Amino acid sequence: MVGLWGRGLGLLEAFVGRDSAINVPNSVIGIVFYSLQALLGAAPVSSSATLLVTSVTSVLASLYLALVLAFGLHDLCLVCLSTYAVNAALLFLNWRRWRRCGRTTGQKRD
Repeated sequence: MVGLWGRGLGLLEAFVGRDSAINVPNSVIGIVFYSLQALLGAAPVSSSATLLVTSVTSVLASLYLALVLAFGLHDLCLVCLSTYAVNAALLFLNWRRWRRCGRTTGQKRD
């Protein structure tokens, strides 16, 4: 994504300005997200809620960016669509992990 939507998901510039340190390229946000998923995915099951929340956030951001791509830019990007699919798969896997962790922690032990 280029232009307005290529940094800060197209949302931050209006609040913090174009040259702000937190108005980073979307690729940086992605690197942080996928690194967090990898690190927390290797962690104990106690991180399952954090994984789920970050996955929900990524799917919402993907939905927003897909709408921008389709209706704002009138374009189709296979790399973008692949990223959206990966985010949806991570949401499904993290939801399953969260449910599984809830069952194991709620069971009585002998």
